[in-house]
Amino acid sequence: MHKQARIFHRLYRAAAAAALALACAGLAGPAAQAATAQETLAQKGSVTIGIHNRAPWGYRDEQGEAVGFHPDLVRAALAPLGVKKIEFVVSEFGALIPGMMAHRTDMIASGIAITPQRCKAVIFSEPDLAVGDSLIVAAGNPYKIHSYADITANPKIRLGGGRGTLNTKNAIDAGVPQERITQFQDTEALVSAVIAGRIDAATLSAPSVVSVLQDPKVKGVERALPFTGLVRNGVPAAMYTAIAFRPEDTALRDLYNQRLAQLKADGTVRKIMAKYGFTDDDVAPPAVTTQAVCDGKY
Repeated sequence: MHKQARIFHRLYRAAAAAALALACAGLAGPAAQAATAQETLAQKGSVTIGIHNRAPWGYRDEQGEAVGFHPDLVRAALAPLGVKKIEFVVSEFGALIPGMMAHRTDMIASGIAITPQRCKAVIFSEPDLAVGDSLIVAAGNPYKIHSYADITANPKIRLGGGRGTLNTKNAIDAGVPQERITQFQDTEALVSAVIAGRIDAATLSAPSVVSVLQDPKVKGVERALPFTGLVRNGVPAAMYTAIAFRPEDTALRDLYNQRLAQLKADGTVRKIMAKYGFTDDDVAPPAVTTQAVCDGKY
């Protein structure tokens, strides 16, 4: 009987120790994986990034240097980790994910939005920007437009939008009467209509507005700031951009997320945003997580 009791106690202690070890491993998992990823990255010393050559996301400038919001952000995140060489590979947007999955690149850093469909193919960092609707208005914003509600409330305001675009649909869903929206074939025609005074505001995605206003030939217009577009679940409707990774590269993703959190906290992300024309309207709300976007909640 005493022998059986001793055996039972030994087995119990062994099981308890194993359970404790598993619990500790579970708690330390992401941090330990990130540390391992950092060691691997430092040893390799290089990383290859996919971009699709579009401002302000990721593109080559006149000197051939890869610039843009996401290349600058990735450099800021990875350079302190011992990565001496960051190579950027340009491809068509539709080829970015297939190229990464074929191991031609390690990450995608070019304005790719988190969507439930893409979450089935790749994994994403936490969001870095909220890409919502934005308005181009005449310089000085004479009608003081700061929301779709302002347009709805003032029958004098004429809105323009791209034919069949999500931005136009959002304006209608937010209550702007469809008969007060003139739809245009392309961005150039839309902006020209604002400059000529044929419409009072043009709805576009925030990055499109940023790109338009960086063109030195475009004069007499500005971005309406602040601006509140269509609101869903208490949050302005938006697409959330992030860095994409292969599904098996969770450790690299976790390491990047650690650095992203630090760069958000120390103001680096805000500085890079300002450099490329993004504003406080484009900050990803802390409550919006990648998992929630993948689940279709935003």
